[in-house]
Amino acid sequence: MTKTTVEQLRDENKLLRELVASLSAALLCNAALNLTDRRSGANGADAERLVQEGEACFRCARVPGLRQEIAAGLEIAGHELMARAVEIETERERAERSRTR
Repeated sequence: MTKTTVEQLRDENKLLRELVASLSAALLCNAALNLTDRRSGANGADAERLVQEGEACFRCARVPGLRQEIAAGLEIAGHELMARAVEIETERERAERSRTR
């Protein structure tokens, strides 16, 4: 017996939710590793990458049907990534100012 269209859509939604949860976990792990591993020698390209990853976290956190805990974790990761990008830019600007003095 074949599945109805509604059953197929439910199965597809379930799969998509599982994939979003998996992607969310991967983003959180990647963010945690990048923030701890790359404290020194960061440059403007690193800051830009962190901003893009932060924005991706914010977008993923707004996926409909996402578990609240995952969405909250993505929001936190997004803020951490953005804060690190600001740190990198601040360090870079201070270094540039000290070189021009």
